[in-house]
Amino acid sequence: GGSPARSKQSGDGAGADELFRLALSRIGAYLRENVDGPLDAAFKDRSKSLRRAAEEAVAAIDDLHFFLEDPAGEIREDDLTRIVKEAVQAFESEWDLSVLFSSKGSVPVRVNTEGLLDALYLVLHNASVFGDGEGVVSTVSSDGEWGCVLIQDGGPGFSAEALSRAYDPFYTTSEDGLGLGLSHARRAVEFQGGQIHLRNRSDGGAEVEISVPLA
Repeated sequence: GGSPARSKQSGDGAGADELFRLALSRIGAYLRENVDGPLDAAFKDRSKSLRRAAEEAVAAIDDLHFFLEDPAGEIREDDLTRIVKEAVQAFESEWDLSVLFSSKGSVPVRVNTEGLLDALYLVLHNASVFGDGEGVVSTVSSDGEWGCVLIQDGGPGFSAEALSRAYDPFYTTSEDGLGLGLSHARRAVEFQGGQIHLRNRSDGGAEVEISVPLA
Protein backbone atom coordinates (compact mmCIF):
# COMPACT_ATOMS: atom_id res chain seq x y z
CA GLY A 1 0.00 0.00 0.00
CA GLY A 2 3.08 2.30 0.18
CA SER A 3 3.89 2.44 -3.51
CA PRO A 4 1.58 5.39 -4.41
CA ALA A 5 3.31 7.54 -1.77
CA ARG A 6 6.71 6.53 -3.09
CA SER A 7 5.53 7.21 -6.60
CA LYS A 8 4.30 10.68 -5.61
CA GLN A 9 7.54 11.42 -3.81
CA SER A 10 9.49 10.30 -6.84
CA GLY A 11 7.33 12.51 -9.06
CA ASP A 12 7.84 15.49 -6.75
CA GLY A 13 11.58 14.90 -6.84
CA ALA A 14 11.56 14.76 -10.62
CA GLY A 15 9.63 18.03 -10.73
CA ALA A 16 12.11 19.69 -8.37
CA ASP A 17 15.03 18.43 -10.46
CA GLU A 18 13.42 19.81 -13.61
CA LEU A 19 12.83 23.22 -11.98
CA PHE A 20 16.43 23.25 -10.72
CA ARG A 21 17.77 22.53 -14.21
CA LEU A 22 15.49 25.20 -15.68
CA ALA A 23 16.66 27.71 -13.07
CA LEU A 24 20.32 26.98 -13.82
CA SER A 25 19.68 27.28 -17.55
CA ARG A 26 17.83 30.61 -17.24
CA ILE A 27 20.32 32.12 -14.79
CA GLY A 28 23.27 30.88 -16.85
CA ALA A 29 21.88 32.43 -20.03
CA TYR A 30 21.11 35.67 -18.18
CA LEU A 31 24.64 35.92 -16.77
CA ARG A 32 26.25 35.14 -20.13
CA GLU A 33 24.17 37.84 -21.81
CA ASN A 34 24.32 40.56 -19.15
CA VAL A 35 27.59 39.93 -17.30
CA ASP A 36 29.94 38.03 -19.61
CA GLY A 37 28.68 39.88 -22.69
CA PRO A 38 29.52 43.50 -21.71
CA LEU A 39 32.86 42.50 -20.12
CA ASP A 40 33.91 40.38 -23.10
CA ALA A 41 33.00 43.16 -25.53
CA ALA A 42 35.02 45.70 -23.54
CA PHE A 43 38.09 43.45 -23.44
CA LYS A 44 37.90 42.84 -27.20
CA ASP A 45 37.21 46.43 -28.20
CA ARG A 46 39.42 48.97 -26.41
CA SER A 47 37.15 51.80 -27.52
CA LYS A 48 34.51 50.50 -25.09
CA SER A 49 34.74 51.55 -21.45
CA LEU A 50 35.75 48.69 -19.14
CA ARG A 51 34.40 50.66 -16.17
CA ARG A 52 31.01 51.01 -17.90
CA ALA A 53 31.00 47.29 -18.74
CA ALA A 54 31.78 46.43 -15.11
CA GLU A 55 28.97 48.71 -13.92
CA GLU A 56 26.54 46.98 -16.28
CA ALA A 57 27.66 43.57 -15.03
CA VAL A 58 27.22 44.57 -11.38
CA ALA A 59 23.77 46.04 -12.14
CA ALA A 60 22.73 42.76 -13.79
CA ILE A 61 23.81 40.78 -10.71
CA ASP A 62 21.92 43.24 -8.48
CA ASP A 63 18.80 42.70 -10.61
CA LEU A 64 19.12 38.93 -10.24
CA HIS A 65 19.42 39.29 -6.46
CA PHE A 66 16.32 41.52 -6.45
CA PHE A 67 14.24 38.87 -8.20
CA LEU A 68 15.37 36.06 -5.91
CA GLU A 69 15.04 37.77 -2.52
CA ASP A 70 11.88 37.44 -0.42
CA PRO A 71 9.60 40.49 -0.06
CA ALA A 72 10.03 42.38 3.21
CA GLY A 73 9.30 45.76 4.74
CA GLU A 74 6.85 47.77 6.82
CA ILE A 75 3.13 47.84 6.02
CA ARG A 76 1.65 51.32 6.49
CA GLU A 77 -1.03 53.63 5.12
CA ASP A 78 -0.40 55.30 1.77
CA ASP A 79 -2.34 56.58 -1.24
CA LEU A 80 -2.71 53.99 -4.00
CA THR A 81 -3.24 56.68 -6.63
CA ARG A 82 0.04 58.36 -5.69
CA ILE A 83 1.92 55.05 -5.71
CA VAL A 84 0.61 54.01 -9.13
CA LYS A 85 1.32 57.46 -10.56
CA GLU A 86 4.92 57.22 -9.29
CA ALA A 87 5.34 53.74 -10.82
CA VAL A 88 3.90 54.92 -14.15
CA GLN A 89 6.15 57.99 -14.25
CA ALA A 90 9.26 55.92 -13.47
CA PHE A 91 8.33 53.40 -16.15
CA GLU A 92 7.59 56.07 -18.78
CA SER A 93 10.86 57.85 -18.02
CA GLU A 94 13.02 54.73 -18.30
CA TRP A 95 11.39 53.19 -21.37
CA ASP A 96 10.21 56.30 -23.24
CA LEU A 97 6.69 54.88 -23.48
CA SER A 98 3.35 56.46 -22.67
CA VAL A 99 0.82 54.93 -20.26
CA LEU A 100 -2.76 56.20 -20.11
CA PHE A 101 -3.34 56.73 -16.38
CA SER A 102 -6.70 57.39 -14.73
CA SER A 103 -8.03 57.65 -11.18
CA LYS A 104 -11.02 59.30 -9.55
CA GLY A 105 -8.98 60.51 -6.59
CA SER A 106 -7.16 59.37 -3.48
CA VAL A 107 -7.47 55.67 -2.48
CA PRO A 108 -6.03 55.11 1.04
CA VAL A 109 -4.53 51.62 1.38
CA ARG A 110 -2.28 49.68 3.78
CA VAL A 111 0.76 48.48 1.85
CA ASN A 112 4.52 48.23 1.70
CA THR A 113 5.03 51.10 -0.72
CA GLU A 114 8.41 50.02 -2.10
CA GLY A 115 7.26 46.43 -2.69
CA LEU A 116 4.09 47.60 -4.43
CA LEU A 117 6.07 50.01 -6.61
CA ASP A 118 8.30 47.11 -7.67
CA ALA A 119 5.30 44.90 -8.49
CA LEU A 120 3.57 47.64 -10.49
CA TYR A 121 6.74 48.39 -12.45
CA LEU A 122 7.20 44.71 -13.32
CA VAL A 123 3.59 44.38 -14.51
CA LEU A 124 3.87 47.59 -16.57
CA HIS A 125 7.07 46.29 -18.15
CA ASN A 126 5.41 42.96 -18.91
CA ALA A 127 2.46 44.76 -20.53
CA SER A 128 4.75 46.87 -22.70
CA VAL A 129 6.90 43.93 -23.83
CA PHE A 130 4.12 41.47 -24.64
CA GLY A 131 1.70 44.17 -25.73
CA ASP A 132 4.32 45.53 -28.16
CA GLY A 133 4.22 48.86 -26.32
CA GLU A 134 0.67 49.47 -27.55
CA GLY A 135 -2.21 50.87 -25.53
CA VAL A 136 -0.93 50.36 -21.98
CA VAL A 137 -3.59 51.63 -19.58
CA SER A 138 -3.41 51.90 -15.78
CA THR A 139 -6.61 52.53 -13.81
CA VAL A 140 -6.97 53.01 -10.04
CA SER A 141 -10.26 52.39 -8.23
CA SER A 142 -11.70 50.98 -5.00
CA ASP A 143 -14.09 48.08 -4.58
CA GLY A 144 -15.48 47.00 -1.21
CA GLU A 145 -12.45 46.34 1.00
CA TRP A 146 -9.90 46.64 -1.79
CA GLY A 147 -7.94 49.28 -3.61
CA CYS A 148 -7.56 48.09 -7.21
CA VAL A 149 -5.12 48.72 -10.04
CA LEU A 150 -5.96 47.46 -13.53
CA ILE A 151 -3.12 47.37 -16.07
CA GLN A 152 -4.17 46.60 -19.65
CA ASP A 153 -2.33 46.31 -22.95
CA GLY A 154 -3.23 46.19 -26.62
CA GLY A 155 -1.29 43.04 -27.47
CA PRO A 156 -2.49 39.53 -28.39
CA GLY A 157 -3.28 38.57 -24.78
CA PHE A 158 -2.14 35.56 -22.76
CA SER A 159 -1.95 32.13 -24.34
CA ALA A 160 -3.67 29.30 -22.45
CA GLU A 161 -0.26 28.03 -21.36
CA ALA A 162 0.87 31.47 -20.20
CA LEU A 163 -2.29 31.94 -18.13
CA SER A 164 -1.72 28.65 -16.35
CA ARG A 165 2.05 29.03 -15.88
CA ALA A 166 2.67 32.80 -15.67
CA TYR A 167 3.58 32.68 -11.97
CA ASP A 168 5.88 29.66 -12.29
CA PRO A 169 9.44 30.74 -11.46
CA PHE A 170 11.60 30.86 -14.61
CA TYR A 171 8.65 30.39 -16.99
CA THR A 172 8.90 32.80 -19.91
CA THR A 173 7.97 32.99 -23.58
CA SER A 174 10.87 35.40 -24.19
CA GLU A 175 14.20 33.95 -25.31
CA ASP A 176 16.28 36.36 -23.21
CA GLY A 177 13.91 36.62 -20.23
CA LEU A 178 14.55 35.24 -16.75
CA GLY A 179 10.90 34.37 -16.18
CA LEU A 180 10.85 35.88 -12.68
CA GLY A 181 8.92 39.14 -13.18
CA LEU A 182 5.33 38.04 -12.54
CA SER A 183 6.47 35.49 -9.97
CA HIS A 184 8.18 38.26 -7.98
CA ALA A 185 5.23 40.64 -8.48
CA ARG A 186 2.83 38.05 -7.08
CA ARG A 187 5.00 37.41 -4.01
CA ALA A 188 5.34 41.16 -3.39
CA VAL A 189 1.56 41.72 -3.64
CA GLU A 190 0.63 38.71 -1.51
CA PHE A 191 3.19 39.74 1.14
CA GLN A 192 1.01 42.77 1.87
CA GLY A 193 -2.26 40.84 1.94
CA GLY A 194 -3.13 41.61 -1.66
CA GLN A 195 -4.15 39.61 -4.72
CA ILE A 196 -3.11 39.57 -8.37
CA HIS A 197 -5.18 38.17 -11.25
CA LEU A 198 -4.40 37.74 -14.94
CA ARG A 199 -6.97 37.47 -17.71
CA ASN A 200 -7.63 38.26 -21.36
CA ARG A 201 -9.91 41.12 -22.34
CA SER A 202 -13.00 40.35 -24.37
CA ASP A 203 -12.01 42.99 -26.96
CA GLY A 204 -8.39 41.80 -27.18
CA GLY A 205 -5.26 42.29 -25.14
CA ALA A 206 -4.34 41.23 -21.63
CA GLU A 207 -5.06 42.73 -18.25
CA VAL A 208 -3.57 42.30 -14.80
CA GLU A 209 -5.54 43.34 -11.72
CA ILE A 210 -3.75 44.04 -8.45
CA SER A 211 -5.88 44.44 -5.31
CA VAL A 212 -4.55 45.58 -1.92
CA PRO A 213 -6.39 46.20 1.38
CA LEU A 214 -8.00 49.59 1.91
CA ALA A 215 -6.84 51.51 4.98
